Amino acid sequence: MPAPAVLADEALIKEVIKTLNDNKITVNATDESKSYKILFDAYLEMSKPPFVVGPEFNLATIHPKMPTWSAVSGWAESNSKMAQAILKCKDKVMIGLPYGREKVDAAYLKAGLFCDIGVGGSLRENEFPYMTAQDTIAAFATAEIYRLMEVGQVQQALDLAIAHCFVQRQFCDRDFLVEKLHSIGLLSEVMSNLRDVFYLYQDKATSDQLAKIAIQEIPYLRPDRGRLFMPEADRVVAEALIKEVFSDKTANPDPEKFSETFADIQSKHAPLTRFGAARRWRMIVPIHGSLDASLHQLKLIYDDWWRRWRIDAYDDEMLRYPTQFSRTNSIRYAAVMFSAQDVEVLFQVRNRLIAEVNGTAIVAGLCAYRRNYNSYPDKTEKTYTEFDKKRSDSDPYFPVEVEGGLQKVPGPFHYMFTERRQSVNTQYGPLAIEKGQAFLYSVGRDHEDNRGAQHTDDGTIGDMVIWPPIKSLARAQGKLE
Repeated sequence: MPAPAVLADEALIKEVIKTLNDNKITVNATDESKSYKILFDAYLEMSKPPFVVGPEFNLATIHPKMPTWSAVSGWAESNSKMAQAILKCKDKVMIGLPYGREKVDAAYLKAGLFCDIGVGGSLRENEFPYMTAQDTIAAFATAEIYRLMEVGQVQQALDLAIAHCFVQRQFCDRDFLVEKLHSIGLLSEVMSNLRDVFYLYQDKATSDQLAKIAIQEIPYLRPDRGRLFMPEADRVVAEALIKEVFSDKTANPDPEKFSETFADIQSKHAPLTRFGAARRWRMIVPIHGSLDASLHQLKLIYDDWWRRWRIDAYDDEMLRYPTQFSRTNSIRYAAVMFSAQDVEVLFQVRNRLIAEVNGTAIVAGLCAYRRNYNSYPDKTEKTYTEFDKKRSDSDPYFPVEVEGGLQKVPGPFHYMFTERRQSVNTQYGPLAIEKGQAFLYSVGRDHEDNRGAQHTDDGTIGDMVIWPPIKSLARAQGKLE
C-alpha cells in the first residue's frame, strides 16, 4: 500500500489562511464593501432549482424555448429575494468571502458556502464548494431575466441583467487560479446571454435603455490588464509548500519530507507508481537548489507573469518569448515546478472576456442605433458617442500599428452590414445570416481575419462572431433546443 501523504503543520495552514485573508483588495475590507453575505443569505432561502445545475441545466441551456421552461420560470419567479440580493450587490467592491472553513458560520458550512484550505492537512488540497452556489445563482439570474422579458418587464430585466454582470465580475477577482478560471468563464457566458437577450427582445427595449447600457454600464466591468488581477493565492500556497519540504537547520531539502511529499503529488492518480517516484525524488535531493534559491526562482516566475499580465495583449514582442516557468530547470527547482500553478492559460481566458465585454457594449450601441433609425448602421463609427463609447470598439486579438510602427494598439472589431444572405460555420453546423443584419466579429486567437466564415466561442479556430449571437441563430434555425 502507498505510504500516507506528508501532512502540513497545522500552524503553517493557519498562517497561509491568515495571509490570504489579509488581502485588502479581495477579502480584508468592511462588511459594507462585500457581497457574499447578501448573496449567500438569499441563497440559503432559495427553493431548489427544478433540475440540478450542471451539464444539462446551465446558462447555455436555460431559454424560454426550452421544453421545461414552465418549471424553470416558475422557480425563478418564486425566488424574488435572490433577485433583490443581486441588485443590492451591484455596487459592492468585492465578494469578500474569507478563506478557511473556520471563517464562516455553521449555516454556510452546512450549505457548502466556504473555501476549504488545507483539506485533510495538506496544502495541496484546496476546495471551493461555494462555486456550486455561484453557478446556481447564475442559473437563477438567467432564468429570471428571460422571464421578466417574456412578461414585458423590460427595465426590471435589464436592471437585473446588468447587476448580475457586476456580481459575476466581482467573483472574477477571487485569488486562486481555479476560482478565476471558473468565474471568468461564467462571466463570458453571461455576456453571451446578454447579447441573446438583446437579439430576442431588442424591439421591446428603447434606444435610450440600450444606449445607457452601452455607455454607462458595460464599459465599467473593466476586465482589462489594469483592473483584473493575476491570482496571488497560488503564489502564497506555493511559497508555503516549498518551505515545508526544506530543513530548518540546513536550508536544504529534507530528504524524507521532500521525497514523500513530491512522490505523493506525482503518483496521486497512479498510486502503484509511488515507490519508484519516491526513489527518484530522493536522487534529486543532493542536486536541488537551496531554500533561498528556490524561493528566488518562484519570485522570478511570478514577476515574469506579472510583467506579461500588465502589458497589452497585442504587444507580442514580449509575449512570444518563453515564460520563466517554461525555462525553469525542472530538476534543480523541482520543488518550485511542482508547487507553482502555471497561470499562462489565464492570459487567453482573459482576452476572450475582454472581447466579450467590449463586443457586448458595441452590440448594445448597434441595437440602440437600430431602434432609433430602424436600420443598423453601415459602419460602427456612426454609433460612437451617442449610442456607445469609441473605446469599447477594441478587439484584443487585432493589433494595429501606430506612430510609424513603433507602437501597437487594439484595432476595432470587424463589422459589416450584410447586403446579402451569408453563412457561418459553427459548432452547431452552418448557420444563415440574413440580408440587412449587423455582423460583428473578433478575429480571434490566430489574429487572422476570416471574414466571419468560421466561428468558435473562444476564437481558437476561425473568428469569434459576436453579433448576431450564434446561440440565437442556432435556436431559430432548429440547430439547438
